[in-house]
Amino acid sequence: MFGRKKKNNNPDREKKDKNSSAVCEKKGVCNNLDCCENCDNSCQVLDDCKRELEQVKEKLVRVTADLQNFKKRVEKEKFQWMFIAQSELISNLLSIVDDFDRALAEKKKEDISPELVAFLDGFAMISKSLYKFLEKYNVMEITETKRFDPNIHEAISQIDSPDHKAGDIVDVIQKGFMLKDKLLRPAKVVVAK
Repeated sequence: MFGRKKKNNNPDREKKDKNSSAVCEKKGVCNNLDCCENCDNSCQVLDDCKRELEQVKEKLVRVTADLQNFKKRVEKEKFQWMFIAQSELISNLLSIVDDFDRALAEKKKEDISPELVAFLDGFAMISKSLYKFLEKYNVMEITETKRFDPNIHEAISQIDSPDHKAGDIVDVIQKGFMLKDKLLRPAKVVVAK
């Protein structure tokens, strides 16, 4: 008993033992313990599955990136459309602001009746509310009225003025406005020659 090797009487077990240590030319130790003659076919199927898995992973990464880019683009377009809609609405409102400013300019005249003064005081309150509304939505009046800047001013005429240098603004005909640091409406001005 001691020193003698016991002989294995089960030929199937011996075959499985041989197969379990069989070397596959492509993969090293064979993964197919039951049937070594199908080893090449099994390894090929496994390789095909791995390649297909890599392709699916790459496609998933691309689709995920495309989806994220789409979400960002939609969000950006949403803000652009909101800005356009807001700027159109406010642009239409600016003509009403101009009308109030013209009406309030009448208050500066000397020969107006007390009834008209009271009426114009009401206009002044409404005008103040309109300007607060504009400020709430980041609409600011262009206050640079000294020197002509083609980025924010529109010259409607030029005149000779001994009191101004060439390129200075002589008079503001219509106020200009900015919406969130973008030009909403340029100021219409008269410029010195």
